[in-house]
Amino acid sequence: MGDQPLGWARVWYALKREEDEGLLRQGAWYPVVTSGVTRAVLEVSGQRVTVPQEALEVRDKRPDRFTVVYRTREDPNPARGTRADVGRRYGVCPMCATRLPFRNNVIPPVATCKECGHQGIVAWWETG
Repeated sequence: MGDQPLGWARVWYALKREEDEGLLRQGAWYPVVTSGVTRAVLEVSGQRVTVPQEALEVRDKRPDRFTVVYRTREDPNPARGTRADVGRRYGVCPMCATRLPFRNNVIPPVATCKECGHQGIVAWWETG
């Protein structure tokens, strides 16, 4: 990727395309490489992924607040029953996209990422 991204984007909904399987994650912010009228190209795990503009929320600066993701009962959870299972409601670190479990239906006002150490507000009003 170049020196400076054009902005930062998150996907409004999980895109169900086989070629992107496992790449785009709900609540995660990705650098925008290029942006057009109908599509944008995001840098995702070292790969460039083209996404429809209507599926994105784009910001000029990288957010520093944790996003909250709510999974419905119908949403697949491949980690169910494993240590990686974060449940149906969880936070996503804005810096490294690590998922943080919110247990007992409690969303804390502030969280610290166990992976990168980022500490910030949990933006429960900004769901992913």
